[in-house]
Order: sequence, then C-alpha cells, then structure tokens
Amino acid sequence: MEFGLPRGMRDILPEEFESAEIIRSAFLDTSRLFDYKIMEPSPLELVETLEAKSGPSIRDEIYFFKDKSQRELGLRFDLTLGLTRYVSSRKDLSPPIRVGSFASVWRYEEPQYGKYRWFYQWDAELFGRPKDVEADAEVIEFSSTIFRKIGAKPKILIGSRRVIEEFVRKELQIVDENKILDILRAIDKLSKKSISQIAEEYSNSFSLQDFNKVVKFVRTEGRMLSSSPDSSGLSGNNRVDLSEVLEIIDSLRARGVQDVEIDLSIARGLDYYTDMVFEAIDSKDTKLGSLCGGGRYDSLPPLYGRSDLGATGVAGGIERAILAIGSKSLSQNFQGRKKAFVAPVGDKKEIVREAASAAAELRRNDIPAQSEITGKSLRKILEAHSGSGVEAIVLIGERELTSRSVKIKWMKEGKEETVKREDLVRVLKSA
Repeated sequence: MEFGLPRGMRDILPEEFESAEIIRSAFLDTSRLFDYKIMEPSPLELVETLEAKSGPSIRDEIYFFKDKSQRELGLRFDLTLGLTRYVSSRKDLSPPIRVGSFASVWRYEEPQYGKYRWFYQWDAELFGRPKDVEADAEVIEFSSTIFRKIGAKPKILIGSRRVIEEFVRKELQIVDENKILDILRAIDKLSKKSISQIAEEYSNSFSLQDFNKVVKFVRTEGRMLSSSPDSSGLSGNNRVDLSEVLEIIDSLRARGVQDVEIDLSIARGLDYYTDMVFEAIDSKDTKLGSLCGGGRYDSLPPLYGRSDLGATGVAGGIERAILAIGSKSLSQNFQGRKKAFVAPVGDKKEIVREAASAAAELRRNDIPAQSEITGKSLRKILEAHSGSGVEAIVLIGERELTSRSVKIKWMKEGKEETVKREDLVRVLKSA
C-alpha cells in the first residue's frame, strides 16, 4: 500500500518553510509599521457564514462537511470573511479598524503551477468609511512595503468593478445583477481561457458579441488612461467615470509607490468586491498569476451586522512569492544573525560536553548554533558545512579544553583565530 496525499496537498519542506517564515516576518514587521493588529480567525465556519455573500455556489469551491451533530461546516477559503465576521461582531470597535492575519486556507480548485488546495496567505483589512480612496491607497502601499522588504518589485495593476458594471449597464443595457456578476467572473478568467470558451460557459447570461465588447473595453480603456490621464477623471469617450481610480493613483504617487497602472481587466473572482480591485504580478513569470490581490468590499460588513462600515483589504499567497523571488534570494536578503557550528576535535566525553556547552551559550546570546553529536570527523564536519550558511566553525580539542580557549575557522575568508573561551560570544557578535 502506498501512503500518498490527497490531490492538491503537499508537505511543506524545511527550505520552503524557512522562506515562508521570512515572508511572515516581513508581513509582521509591515503590520507593526502600519499599526495593523494581528489575529487568526477560526479555520472552521458555519457554511451559512461562507454563503452570506457568494451564495450556495461557493460549495463547489470549498471543503465542507457535517460534524457529529449534523451541523454544516466549511474550512475557510480566505481570511477576509472571518476577519469581517469578527470585526462586525465587535460593536465596541470604532473605525478605522486595522486587522491582519497570516494563516492557511483551503480551496477546492484545480491544482496548477504555484497553486494548491491548501496554502498560506498574509492578509490585511481596513474597516472604515465606504468608498475611502485613502484607505484603498493604504492597503496597496501596505502590499508594496512587504514586497520591498523581501526584495521583490512586482507591477501593481488597479481595476474597478464599479466602472465595468457602469459600462455593462450603459453600453450593453444589461441590468440583471446576476448577469453582471457573471460578466465580472468571466473577465477574471481571461488569463486562463479563450474568449469563445468563456462566452460558451456563460451563454445563459450574455452573448459572445456582448462579451467581445466588454473585453475590448477592459483591455484598452484603462491602459490608455494610464499612459495619458484625463484631468477630468473620465475615460476618453466619457462613457464611464474613472475619477476615483485616478485619485487612488495620485495618492499612491504621493506615498512613493512605484510601478502602478490602471488595468480594467483586473476584476477579481470573489463576489464580495464592490469597487476598486488590484493585483500585484511578477512581470518576469506571468504563469504565476497574482502575487497578491485585493480591493474594496463595502457590501460585506453590513451582511454581518455593521452597516456603518466600509472595508478594503488585500491578501497575498506565500507559495507564489517564494516561486517569484526564490528561496535562495529570500535567505540572502534576510541573513541577519551569524550562524555557528561547534565541532569537538576528538570523541572524549569532556570535549563533546564542552562543545555542547559552547553552542548553548551562543544560543542564549541569540546566535544560531549547533554542536556535533554524531561523532563525525573534523573533515566530514567541514565538508558538510561548506556552503551551508554556517559562517564560523568553532573548534574545541584537548589543547583548547586545557587552555580554556576555542579556535574559530571563518568559512568565507578561510582564516582561523584562537580566542579565549569567555570571549567567544563577543567575537562572533562583533565580526
């Protein structure tokens, strides 16, 4: 019998876990800078909570089941719903309310490159006034700050679901809300399927001719405006009002956020978005899809009992960020503290014990260190740690034990020096 894993699942190996922790550290540091309070919403929700905005169709995209008391439960498919449910339940919290989370989510979707059914996200949500341009700009700046910290420079594309809806109502004379939602969902699939395939999938909601008009609009209008902004805030033919999107762009420029452009083909697949939406993409590897995405969702807090709140937020995938930047580059950007390895020269119990003692002292002083416990020879120890990231091999033999000293072999420089045992911590910290 083979003991495999369910489709779309995988083990997170040490190298990836370390890279994920680096991204988590950057997220926590960014949250501190922007004063977002960190929490984790429950991994299990009542299915009715998950259906509140998306309807019963969300069951096709999530893991759900009945518990022993026959209650219908679902694993969270994002962090936004749980954070919104929590904030909405806290009538004592006054806006602006800034919360964030770093946790795993589950989606029953087709696995593909950089996309699994169980994965981690970082998430930041800002609850305050509806249609708040400065709040929208803040969450985009938040995202840009994280990527700057981990050494990435993605392009940020900003769209507007409200603008697309306005075009559909005016130009196509489609007013049915469900059909408009289908058009938005269809736009979100443009990077995955052909126009004719998508039109066939949604043939009950719109025609191929109408969808071609929508595609032409979203693929040309926003990019034209990005290259030559109209001071009136309207698109070139005055069909739709893009003034709010332009205000967000202006705020981002004032905040020093670079490489931003308008792209109305950004629609985002989740139904709770109401206006501005955005994604950050890796221009070097377009197969990855978005590194993060978010937008405004003013209709969601009222569903959970806070009609006084509007909301905007962002979530980023950890796995895609690691693929975009590379584990090695992430580690190089966040090396920080020096790593040491203490090697006993010989197998005498006293020497092995002294090596363990030295390693423990280094750890007490916040220097990552380990000592040899398997009896490897010095030659094998040096071979094992060549290129491993260890910067200093600390050698302790008979002579060092007697003289209360240690010999430090600096791996990068290939130099050696002998120091007093009590000076070991100071020397490693000051090097």
